[in-house]
Amino acid sequence: MFDPVGSRIDLALAAMNSDLPTDTPELDALFAKLQAVRETRERLKTTQRIWSIWCSHEDVEATRAMRDVVEAFESGELGDVGEILDGMIVRWPNWAEAWNKRATLHFVEDRYAESLDDIARTLEREPRHFGALSGFGQICLGHGDIGSALLAFERVLAIDPGLEDVSQLVTMLRRRAQPTVH
Repeated sequence: MFDPVGSRIDLALAAMNSDLPTDTPELDALFAKLQAVRETRERLKTTQRIWSIWCSHEDVEATRAMRDVVEAFESGELGDVGEILDGMIVRWPNWAEAWNKRATLHFVEDRYAESLDDIARTLEREPRHFGALSGFGQICLGHGDIGSALLAFERVLAIDPGLEDVSQLVTMLRRRAQPTVH
């Protein structure tokens, strides 16, 4: 039987190895800071700044549309969000965060195959996208693919080594992924 989720996991795994975007000096500095900072408040400020950059766009209309999408997610009123995101992807196809938000919407709607497609598009544009990587890991866990989930969460930790919850999850998944002798 064909598993639409399983067939798309490989696409997302391949996208994890995409080239880093060029000409992103502020993001590059912030990601370097995540590697060095251990203090929780400073890490949170750094990740909030990364999200702020990801949700911004040189086109004011794009940023305004993203603000509407974020507000819809925060309020739980997702009625028109799919159409808005589809339009954003058509207008700004290289914007990683538009793809990521649509992946999130598909995830919330239990449309995991479509979510994986959009996660792959996100990671092709921004392979350091810890949100997309975390969503990918969650989908893999939900479908019993411990190995792929482990790869995703290890990548998240490589980006932000200070995430204790993810570190504990990786430790647990490593134990589960090890073969046992009976």
